[in-house]
Amino acid sequence: MEGTLDNVDHVLFIDKDGMLAEIARFADNAEKAIMDTLQVALGVDYDYSSVLIAGMGGSAVGGLLLSDWMLYTATVPIQVSRGYHLPGWVNEKTLVYAVSYSGNTEETLSQYQEAKKRGCRVICFCSGGELEELAKKNGDPVVYFPKGVQPRAAIPFQFFSLAAVSKNIGLIGEGQYEEVLETLSVTRLLCDSMKVEVPTEENMGKQLANILKEYIPFIYAPRQFQAVAYRYSTQFNENSKSPAATNFFPEMFHNSIMAREGNEDLLCTNCAVIIRDPLEGERLGKKISVSNDLMSEKFGRLVEVQAVGKSLLTRMMSALLIGDFASAYLGVLYGIDPSSTDSIADLKSSMKD
Repeated sequence: MEGTLDNVDHVLFIDKDGMLAEIARFADNAEKAIMDTLQVALGVDYDYSSVLIAGMGGSAVGGLLLSDWMLYTATVPIQVSRGYHLPGWVNEKTLVYAVSYSGNTEETLSQYQEAKKRGCRVICFCSGGELEELAKKNGDPVVYFPKGVQPRAAIPFQFFSLAAVSKNIGLIGEGQYEEVLETLSVTRLLCDSMKVEVPTEENMGKQLANILKEYIPFIYAPRQFQAVAYRYSTQFNENSKSPAATNFFPEMFHNSIMAREGNEDLLCTNCAVIIRDPLEGERLGKKISVSNDLMSEKFGRLVEVQAVGKSLLTRMMSALLIGDFASAYLGVLYGIDPSSTDSIADLKSSMKD
């Protein structure tokens, strides 16, 4: 059993910085984020006609998830901006969420400064850093993340803090926010089922990692799971140190499906990861099944991941959790510490020279 995912000592030796343990705290961290955010004084009179979420990397994912969750229910546009500059349409009627786990992300700081110049109301989300200093100087509310967590592992703090604030200012209705309760319950059960101690035959995260070993994952999901699919790809990048790509249904029927006609030597190295939603709809479900049959003929592997839960948020987060665990376990299979980010550090260091 040496070197396998059921050798707990081996897994913990590779995962020396505890990424798997942090992922397993998802539900607890989500609940803490909600309770902490409720204590923040946000002020009153939030009059806005649009919402812009400024963030990069893991700090942007919470915003992408929020945007997808509210895609068909939001009464104002919600957009995520990942870069140095705000979109041209942002004005004094735009509410800006500035999100940076460290508080020192240069792109987010740049957007924060532009938001203040344009007269936007800004709510900051960080663990400290320069963003905290600027917010205090300008009198902007700050929602704090706990220190000492990898930004990508802080997703429950980031998303559920954004959700709680959005509910408090009226962006999310009471009925939709009730989905959070089911999500906490279901994700807690899922976390327990994918911990290191749970054997492969009962552990969806380990099963998916074993399937993906030696393959490049291509992740496809329904439109409202687009952020979840993107999360899969970035988690495979960072935790597994693996290339990954993503697209969503039905868009991929108009472009990505053509890849099956490509070079067979390349296609045999790819694994299609299909995220299925039990409420995806009969028409879309049929097209996904046909697409799966076509891709299976040429891709090296194809695997489906089933989202679970009654509410959209629960289904999104259940699928996300399976991917988070699988990406860390895949890193272990490759003998790589899932927490390491040497290339990112090298890039930042080079920019200081």
